[in-house]
Amino acid sequence: MRVTTADRFAPAPGTFVEYRPESGPGEPSPVPPSFNQAVHLAGGGNIWLAAVFDVPGPVDHARLAAAYRALIARHGTLRSSFEPGPVRLRHPVPAVVHRLPGVPVTALPALLDQRCGAFGHPSYLLGVIDRPDVATVLCAFDHAHVDGYSIALAIDDLRRLYDGETLPPTGDFVDHCAEQARLTVAPDDPRLRGWRSFFGPGGVRPPEFPLDLGVAPGETAPQAVELRVLLDGAGAERFDEWCRELGARPFAGALAALAHATRTGGGPDRLRLVFPMHTRHDERWRGALGWFTTNVPVEIPALPDPAAATRASAAAVRAAIPLGTLPLGAVLPHLGGLALRRGDIFMVSWIDYRTLPGAAQHDAIGARHISAVGRADDAQFWFSRTDSGLALRIRYPDTATARATVARLTDHLTEALTERTRLLTRT
Repeated sequence: MRVTTADRFAPAPGTFVEYRPESGPGEPSPVPPSFNQAVHLAGGGNIWLAAVFDVPGPVDHARLAAAYRALIARHGTLRSSFEPGPVRLRHPVPAVVHRLPGVPVTALPALLDQRCGAFGHPSYLLGVIDRPDVATVLCAFDHAHVDGYSIALAIDDLRRLYDGETLPPTGDFVDHCAEQARLTVAPDDPRLRGWRSFFGPGGVRPPEFPLDLGVAPGETAPQAVELRVLLDGAGAERFDEWCRELGARPFAGALAALAHATRTGGGPDRLRLVFPMHTRHDERWRGALGWFTTNVPVEIPALPDPAAATRASAAAVRAAIPLGTLPLGAVLPHLGGLALRRGDIFMVSWIDYRTLPGAAQHDAIGARHISAVGRADDAQFWFSRTDSGLALRIRYPDTATARATVARLTDHLTEALTERTRLLTRT
């Protein structure tokens, strides 16, 4: 799986054909938006995620239209939408999926932003770049309906549906939202102590990236993106093994290296951040599209010794994980609510795409995860592990200060990770 952004996506010439579902008006639903959805809807702007993969061309339009209709029928979130308020609406399975006249592929960027808005239905774009030899299937969704895991699911589902397979039923993300809304947290729940210890009194103010990015609170800048391969396939395997020998998962090892790189660049001796953690604990949700994540706070010590740093990071992550079993929306009232200074939240994500549905086919079909670009006021990090190695995508404000900061940081991080693979070699 290649992870990239809309400004780096340059498909070969072809005709883009869009498919539009005809499903009629929606009915108001009693299920409120999830916490993630509510924050997203309040923020405005276009934040979408796209799934892209190749099939032999020219595409069979009837088969692909049927596959898209089956995808919508299979996943409840694609039959859910929002109106300002926000109010959730539920829509029936579309009676038909229309094929619209083809347009030059150069029209695709504008269509992505037009179709994938937070409000209205459908809030996604379904289509294909048709060519005689290789066609590129593309589906993009407003972030309210998908997370990174869902992108791999969408590719696997569509590939199999296009090939004529019948997929088993799966859970409905809207049902998950209903269950989360019913959950409450007792004031004496011991897990609240961890949240209070991290944030203290006065509300939940998310941590901010500690190095200068050239934007003050309340300011934003156009988004810039750093894409870096940190370790090749062999190097990533050595890094994984080194972490295992220390009793740590690779994510904890990467966080320790990031804390060290930040400290080397003039940052603090403890790196405070949040990381997304999935909520797909029930088997019903394993194959469901949706935003099945919560955010977990953690503090990573920036220790000079790589082994000690990795062990300390692993212990911090293990202690933080139970905090993520509390619904964030139910936690906030106990902590004084959310106190945001910036629009973005400094977070570090880790996805091992090798473990996701359809991973064995990703290279063969040119699978790609593409994210929208917009404006930014903080840094956000996405580690992606594939058979090709360990890569990093950083989203940050496009200022001269931030560009220099991120370039130095990524160099320090690459050096720190490479050093750890050499330590394994010496042992």
